[in-house]
Amino acid sequence: MNTPVLTQTGADAAPVALPARQMTVLVVDDTLIGRATVSTLVRRLGHRCIEASDGAGAVQAYRTYRPDVVLMDVVMPGMDGLEATRQLRRLAADTFLPILLLSARSDDTDMIAGLQAGADDYLTKPINFAILTAKLANCARQLTMHASMANYRAEQEEEIEFARHVIERQVQGKAVNDRRVRYSVTPTAQFSGDIVAVSHSPSGALYALLADATGHGLAAAISVLPVLQVFFGMAKKNLSLGLMASEINRHLSTTLPVGRFVAATIVRIEGNEGEVWVGGTPEVLLLDRSGLVNARFGSMNLPLGIDVDDAANVPPQRFEWTPGDQLMLCSDGLLEAHNRMGEPFGSQRLEATLRDAAPARRHDSVRDALAVHLDGALAHDDVSLMVIDLE
Repeated sequence: MNTPVLTQTGADAAPVALPARQMTVLVVDDTLIGRATVSTLVRRLGHRCIEASDGAGAVQAYRTYRPDVVLMDVVMPGMDGLEATRQLRRLAADTFLPILLLSARSDDTDMIAGLQAGADDYLTKPINFAILTAKLANCARQLTMHASMANYRAEQEEEIEFARHVIERQVQGKAVNDRRVRYSVTPTAQFSGDIVAVSHSPSGALYALLADATGHGLAAAISVLPVLQVFFGMAKKNLSLGLMASEINRHLSTTLPVGRFVAATIVRIEGNEGEVWVGGTPEVLLLDRSGLVNARFGSMNLPLGIDVDDAANVPPQRFEWTPGDQLMLCSDGLLEAHNRMGEPFGSQRLEATLRDAAPARRHDSVRDALAVHLDGALAHDDVSLMVIDLE
């Protein structure tokens, strides 16, 4: 109800320069002279002005005009400035909206109440011309900064979408579908550092890859692209896993920066024999038809990209199977996925889930068990899983 009076010094009487950014300012006051006084200043500063006579009118004006800044009187009949500020904050939850409260009350309690209601600043009446001018100029700078950040985010999202498209083309363009293989990758970021791929040699040998680059996101996703290129190229030539691992390791050692590497499991199956190369990933499980573990193939090698001389020092592990057996591959993101209590999913839970599931459901059952374990939480690392039927 208090009428704002603008105070100004001699310097304030100088002509006002037009602002670098013209804003739409909502002026809220229940008195005609109060609104007129503040609105006159706003217009003198080169901004557009909208007026409302109470809190309810302010809320409606925001819905209609979406102003850039709100100058809100606090003491008004009906909906006061504090409640109007709360409602505006809810309406503008995803928008940068500076709200400046104007009040004759200047004690700390009133100021704290205004800031807690969602105001950005608190000006006491009579309103000083120079101070309000500076506050509005600061709002204009902040709005310009937020607009620049929004443009930057839009550009980044466009670039991310382009990168995602390129990476997906690399992964899917050469991969083959094989009814014996079920797999999935769940990223923790927009890009996954985990990659799974399947290929066939001309003789019909099945090649499968599960790779896990250090970190996650775009950098990790880029790190595994050289792995895919070598994997698909050498699978088409029906080469051994030892040669494949050695070539991938050499390629990564020359392309990745120090500290970046790729853990991987590579499988080759032909006839009723197979071989598996494991470097830095969790052990591969050979399951019988009932889901019991018949054999474990642990990591015998360093992750790829660490040391060019060590990748193929330990030859792949060979195995035979009985029709109906399965191979299970996963990244450490599965075993280390922590729930809200800090408990990891772990190998015991994984193996119990595999035992309890029908062969055709084992991949999906593990995914379901992980979802129950996390209970809405997010895994801290990318999660990849592959189950291969051995016929």
